Amino acid sequence: MYNLLSVLTFAPGLDAAGRDAFAATVGKAAAALPGVRNVMFEPTLPGVYNGGDYLLRLVFDDKAAADAAMASETWAPAKALIDDKATISYVQRVAYPGGRSGGSSDGSGLFRVALFCANVNPTPERLEAFADQTSGMPNHVRSILRWQLSTADEAEGDRPWTTVWEQEYRDLDGLNGPYMMHPVHWAHVERWFDTEYTEHLVDSILVHTFCAIQRPVIV
Repeated sequence: MYNLLSVLTFAPGLDAAGRDAFAATVGKAAAALPGVRNVMFEPTLPGVYNGGDYLLRLVFDDKAAADAAMASETWAPAKALIDDKATISYVQRVAYPGGRSGGSSDGSGLFRVALFCANVNPTPERLEAFADQTSGMPNHVRSILRWQLSTADEAEGDRPWTTVWEQEYRDLDGLNGPYMMHPVHWAHVERWFDTEYTEHLVDSILVHTFCAIQRPVIV
């Protein structure tokens, strides 16, 4: 499977009617895209960091299918709005194949995604160790129901994003409590983000965003 994820931020001053029109146009176009296997298009919840106002996640069989869908007439009205700076002021975007994954969920609850840029001495050995420790978190953080850790093929936004870390939870408490406060997070994984540690790997600018979902997102 091949995934496209966009974090979309409304332009300052865009009124409610403009936001509603955007949501209706993009939602309709996304659902009708040729070859699309799964669509998530949801407003973000309070508490995100660099997290935008809407999350759009599309799944296709492969990159060729994704590229064809994005170039289709079906997507043209949505693309026009996303490219319009009077509607969307900023976009964080990644394209990526499925990576390491696990777990299961019925999809009702919360989807969270973090975008990282691993750009501090990113040797293959260090990147592999970071991936091993990050993907090992669900073995300890039981509130993570389903997860996927992927490497981006394409990226744009605040940084050239390298890593896409996705999880599904029963609710926001599962993210803010067991995930954020777990010792495996602070004692192990956090070292890759902290400039005071020799393991420091990840740029300080990142995306941490989430939204409510009604069905599985990570497929």
